[in-house]
Amino acid sequence: MNGVTDNNIQNAVDQLAEHLQRSVVVNDPGVRMLYSSVHFGDEDQARIQAILNRAGSTKAIGHVLAQGVSTWTTAGVIPANDELGMKARVCVPIRWHGELLGLMLVMDPDESLTTSELSTINQTAKDIAAAMAIEAQRDSDSGIREQAVRDLLSSDPALRRRAYSDLAASHAASGRFENVTAVEFGVRGVPDNARRAHADAALHTVLTIGSRQGRVAELHAVASGTGLLLLGNDMSRGETALRLHVQKMLDQLKDLSSGRFDCVAGIGLSVPGLEQAYKTARQAHLAQEAAATVVDTQVAAWADLGPYALLLRISEEERNEEALPEEVRRLLAADPGGDLSQTLRLYLDHACNGPAASEALHIHRTTLYYRLGRITELTGLDLSDGRTRLSLHLGLTMLDLIPGSPSH
Repeated sequence: MNGVTDNNIQNAVDQLAEHLQRSVVVNDPGVRMLYSSVHFGDEDQARIQAILNRAGSTKAIGHVLAQGVSTWTTAGVIPANDELGMKARVCVPIRWHGELLGLMLVMDPDESLTTSELSTINQTAKDIAAAMAIEAQRDSDSGIREQAVRDLLSSDPALRRRAYSDLAASHAASGRFENVTAVEFGVRGVPDNARRAHADAALHTVLTIGSRQGRVAELHAVASGTGLLLLGNDMSRGETALRLHVQKMLDQLKDLSSGRFDCVAGIGLSVPGLEQAYKTARQAHLAQEAAATVVDTQVAAWADLGPYALLLRISEEERNEEALPEEVRRLLAADPGGDLSQTLRLYLDHACNGPAASEALHIHRTTLYYRLGRITELTGLDLSDGRTRLSLHLGLTMLDLIPGSPSH
């Protein structure tokens, strides 16, 4: 099986399957089917669905990715999953100079592959790698396109202009992008390297679905556990349609995650044209950060962030107690237990409405007013002063964004 070229990868897959008398498939790193052999009586529900639909179910793909295949350098086993109708498979990563180009999967439900057969599988994977590298080079436009999208969102105006020219030359900046809305997907928490690789593969899979179907004007880029999507006119017109579209993508990411990570999304405001895309992308990034940290929802829209839209513009390095207003620092120093701070936060959240705040705190109004009086006694702050209340409310809200703070 030596000398495989880009024109006969399918032949190599068929020859290997015939030699082993087992079903073989070659997928891309996102577990999307590229080449498949005929069945040999060992097919399962997952394989049949993938053959019929030219793609596996998102849950089946997630099961494969959850094994950490994105980081494998040698053959391993994808265990059976009865719930998904999947038998066990041997998976061999197809790499070229260290870069993962694909995954070769061979059915092995009874773990009966011999050492000699495994050697043949590994050799075929190596032969195929060279041919896939040639194909990847030919298809490198997608990688170039992603870099252009990242440059389009840069803080450097010259880089943005050059990226826009490149995208316009490739017909990406057509009239379908007269209005642009950015959506950023991210992983909640800090994933380890294996989970980040899994997340990147899942994001690539989901973010390319729309562009492959061609139904919506889309540009995307994936890097380090985040995925950025620029949506053209069709998705910029209706907020409800946009949220449904984003939620559907999050549902697909949940299936692909196989429980290893949790994704959230942020949505920016619509802007006129790709030249302004960096503005909506910045908003989407901060909204995604809010969804991952302080907003109790999977999808956060910039338009709905309220004071967080202002506070999130403070750099992460500057979000510490030193950035808090003096009034809040005095309160925190006088209230190490945090009860008075919590009381005041809810009182301000309810627009200084005593009955509403008391109900939210599950305390009597007399207790509420006693605590407010204690705040004045301990800090000297005048809670009847509007500017003082503003500083306190803004600062107490900012605590949500400071790691290690009681509110956070």
